Amino acid sequence: MIPKAVIQNVLDRIDPEMVIDLTARLVRCNSVWDPQAGTSEAEAAELAAGWARDKGFDVAVETVAPDRPNVIIRWAAGPGPQTLMFEGHTDVVTPGNLSRWQYDPFGAQIEKGRMFGRGANDTKGNLAAMLVAMAALKASGIPLAGSIVGGVLCDEEGMMTGVQHFIARGHADPVTAAVICEPQDGLVCITQKGSVRARFAVHGRMSHGAMPLSGLNPAPAVARIIDGLAGLEAEAIQRVGKDPLLGWPSFTPTVVQAPSQGPPQLNVVPGEAQILVDVRTIPDQNHDAIRKALSALGRQAVREVNQHYRETDRRLGIRRPWELDVTVEYLSDRPCTHTDRGDPVVASAVWASRQVSGREPDFAGVPGATDGTFLWSLKDIPIVTMGAGDRQVPHQVDEWVDLDQLVDTARIYALTALHYLYPGDLR
Repeated sequence: MIPKAVIQNVLDRIDPEMVIDLTARLVRCNSVWDPQAGTSEAEAAELAAGWARDKGFDVAVETVAPDRPNVIIRWAAGPGPQTLMFEGHTDVVTPGNLSRWQYDPFGAQIEKGRMFGRGANDTKGNLAAMLVAMAALKASGIPLAGSIVGGVLCDEEGMMTGVQHFIARGHADPVTAAVICEPQDGLVCITQKGSVRARFAVHGRMSHGAMPLSGLNPAPAVARIIDGLAGLEAEAIQRVGKDPLLGWPSFTPTVVQAPSQGPPQLNVVPGEAQILVDVRTIPDQNHDAIRKALSALGRQAVREVNQHYRETDRRLGIRRPWELDVTVEYLSDRPCTHTDRGDPVVASAVWASRQVSGREPDFAGVPGATDGTFLWSLKDIPIVTMGAGDRQVPHQVDEWVDLDQLVDTARIYALTALHYLYPGDLR
């Protein structure tokens, strides 16, 4: 058992104002990846790196892509084989239509115990909490058996190149467990959905809007593909049902564009269209079967639409010498993850949550994928995902985080590391 005095020593090092101030400073960094606007993760990464250096950590900054750095923070807390990783990302999604925001997306305004701003919830607040937690544990002087690594990574909201670069450079090799710092409303998440992301490209033939018979409109194929995705989702729901921690599977068209590039025009039949599809899976689904079903859907759309155009041409007494085509490109494939409830990192997270809240935490699953997906699938690292923030708020207008919950999250992170790395002979 860890002595109460040791626990209190760590908790006393968590400065609520430090958590709030660092969160605000991170939120004020516009870290939307938008090369045209000139914004990236660089400013937020520089802030995190400088803050960690000031606290005495060993800090490395590595370029994943131009203006997209990873920050790796290390602390050898004591001799021992275990290394606990805390992971948080610096990128945020676009604020979208600024006129819909009541608060400045990058203002970090505080009102009634909440901080508002893009990333306050997902996940700059939790990034600040993890950094403060690491600093508190370091400042406590408590002897530990092992090391801590903080991964402040780029591009989580996109293709997750930051964590893949982290793994490729060997930084994950010594890691024995990881805490993924994401907004999960105080839940201890031991599983997360998988995903298959695909791009349907529909190739027709451009023409004047007044002379559609001079081209092949991709719209009928787009309609059939979207309708087919709804059918695949309904089939999956009927076949595999609802996972107790992750909920329902989904097949969601998220981007529909015609033309695929350039501005649309009312009097132009586009020559091509694209549909981006975000499939979210639960453990009973097979990703290979999903990819085959998506490819089959593309072929079905080709058959049906070309048959539709041939029948139209026969009725009208014309013959268009072209055929529509559909290609399917797979952009990413991420498996579902699961960490056993008895794993040491889960036990540490549960213990820490209990110490701070005074009650048993609830288990849950992450509805989306995180950087932890790659740590789990490529390196067999057990992960637990937890953090402050309403799970429905990420990516919404007027994103916010509860500051009391955020400070408690810093305490939970610190005690999780304490429990995971506390020497066995001192328990």
